Amino acid sequence: MNTALTDIKPRLVLDTNVILDLLVFKDPTAEPIRLLLDAKLVDAVRSEASMLELIDVIQRPTFKLNQEEQAMILQAWKSVTRLLENAAMEPAPFTCRDLDDQVFLDMAYSIRPAMLLSKDLLVLELGAIAKTHGVEISNQYDRLQTLLG
Repeated sequence: MNTALTDIKPRLVLDTNVILDLLVFKDPTAEPIRLLLDAKLVDAVRSEASMLELIDVIQRPTFKLNQEEQAMILQAWKSVTRLLENAAMEPAPFTCRDLDDQVFLDMAYSIRPAMLLSKDLLVLELGAIAKTHGVEISNQYDRLQTLLG
């Protein structure tokens, strides 16, 4: 039997706000995501650009995270994701009005079929067009469970 076809995991992109819920705020509604990531049941990706945004956000005084806490968050995220190299990134044929969020759309488009979990309204409004290109955009954290059958 060809396991290459049976071992395909759902592909996942999380925007920064979702990562914050997961790793900074420890939001209980994000628990299904954490369980899937920890069990390696999804293929979650990060990119250099998305990591730079995460670094920028968690350094903000609002979060009151010291350097050790920031490093732990970054390491935790790296440990459950794989790096999507810049050379593998394709620009999505749909554009977010907030250009800072375009990286997440491009990442999801590059690994399609994929799911992008986001809380950003400007990203969510692209759901219909993204779906026609193999990218499902959702703000429902438990939506991942349905992908696993």
